[in-house]
Amino acid sequence: MRFVLEILIGVVFFYNGEIVVLIIIFGRRKPRWDYYMDESASRWVFLTEISTWLGIAFWLFMACFINSVLFP
Repeated sequence: MRFVLEILIGVVFFYNGEIVVLIIIFGRRKPRWDYYMDESASRWVFLTEISTWLGIAFWLFMACFINSVLFP
């Protein structure tokens, strides 16, 4: 059960991170929906982790923003 939860959360954060990158760079780079499968192993891990951490940062920002709006 824990493995499935980690995979689902990781996928959600990865895709959110890819969308954040797309928005930040104004669409100059297409999102990599295939988890960078065509890259070398070290580059794959690095790029996937960046997207995942951007997704986590986005949701932390959203949580703080919603909290400040609802509970000033």
